Amino acid sequence: MFSGIPVQDSQHFIIGPMNYWDQVRESGGFDIEHITAPQNTCGLMPYDCENERIRYPNRVLVNLYARLGLHRYNLFEGTNLEFHHLKKFNTSMTLISSYRITLVAYDPATNSLVTFLVGVSEQIYGRLNLMVFIARPQANSPSPLFKEAVWPQLGITNDAYYDKGSPFWPTDFDDTERFYLLKDPEIQGNDWIRLYLELALCSNDRNIPEWHVSQLQIVRVAVETIQYVVVSNVNFYITFKGLPVAQVGEDGEHVERRVIVRRFMDLSTGYFTLKGGFGFSVGEVASEGPMTRLRNMEEIRADLRLHPTTRPCPAIPIADWWKS
Repeated sequence: MFSGIPVQDSQHFIIGPMNYWDQVRESGGFDIEHITAPQNTCGLMPYDCENERIRYPNRVLVNLYARLGLHRYNLFEGTNLEFHHLKKFNTSMTLISSYRITLVAYDPATNSLVTFLVGVSEQIYGRLNLMVFIARPQANSPSPLFKEAVWPQLGITNDAYYDKGSPFWPTDFDDTERFYLLKDPEIQGNDWIRLYLELALCSNDRNIPEWHVSQLQIVRVAVETIQYVVVSNVNFYITFKGLPVAQVGEDGEHVERRVIVRRFMDLSTGYFTLKGGFGFSVGEVASEGPMTRLRNMEEIRADLRLHPTTRPCPAIPIADWWKS
């Protein structure tokens, strides 16, 4: 006869995780080095980015997420903080992850370094669909106007009411009331446009080598703005080249490719969302397929010979964090 789980064990099984997440909530999900996850609890995994022994996962993406948080803060606050370096981050151990990132930013207005907090939640795996729900200096208290979620759920932003799906790549951009073509100085002077492009590519295909991303060249950018009551929706149609290997279309750095990035800013909550898709021919619906094709072993070996990488170091378990 099955007697069930002993009462003491069941209480430990329930109370242990509850206490853990209460402590995580009190820390805001950022400073969890002193918090130990109970056995059989899938907690947050911490990484110390200033420790040279640690080769943390998704290094390119995490750096882009940190820069996106700074960009969101600069847009809302009218500041010009610049990314300096990562300090640490904590991430959920799930396929679709949430990140609490602590970084150091440079403030040119005061010529000083600022410790900065960023919270980013992936809304889907394998393509650009991100939400920034925290972006502020560590010294600042959370704004009463904006909501900060310690563990954001999918679909909590208002953009679901306004998002009508991925747009088509327009036949042309002649309608000046609808589109604005950025001039070269505007493209060069707004590095967040390149940030959007790199996020679209790296979110869609996490195997893109970092040196491939560094060679991208933006050819043209068209902007389409749609304003709602509390949500600002901007579509960016970006034409670029410099990607040597692609899943769709011809290989080669000379080939011009297209990326569509949609930006939602919810003025009532402060949530900032980016979504991305790809179009490869005039009038084609934005594709959700990966931008780069799978490389064969010969191509991978050649890439490693040209751009060697160090062997990744294992992550430090939460229980052993204090030992490092």
